[in-house]
Amino acid sequence: MSTSPAADTLVSALQVGAELAAISDATAWLGALGAREGWPDALRFGLELSVEEALTNVISYGFAAVDHAPQIRLEVYRQPHGRVAVRLIDNGIAFDPTGLPEPDPAASIEEARIGGHGVQLMRHFLESLSYRRAGGENQLTLVAGPKAAD
Repeated sequence: MSTSPAADTLVSALQVGAELAAISDATAWLGALGAREGWPDALRFGLELSVEEALTNVISYGFAAVDHAPQIRLEVYRQPHGRVAVRLIDNGIAFDPTGLPEPDPAASIEEARIGGHGVQLMRHFLESLSYRRAGGENQLTLVAGPKAAD
């Protein structure tokens, strides 16, 4: 089990626009940060994919019913034993994706549905995925480590 990112070293932070075009900028920033920090390729890939999934959901659904300006930021923390935590913070509607059940497997490729698999994908690549609501903000923390990335 990992420690709270707040207790670890903040490496970098990024404000993200609330438009889908901003996702590629955010993942490019994360990839460059991972290269600079020397993250293993599999860890970096898993975090980039997980952040892309999480941001897509926040931007697509998190601000539909709010009357204030959207704010999204990413914070990256260095944790012990080669772990990395990314905290996605937004002021959208309250939503805990960690409570979503895994989708039922399709009986055939023809019955498979598109969408609804993002959280399951994140769970595959991450050591942990946690959520809390504080101060009117959603805080989704994604933690990956070298062993989880293998």
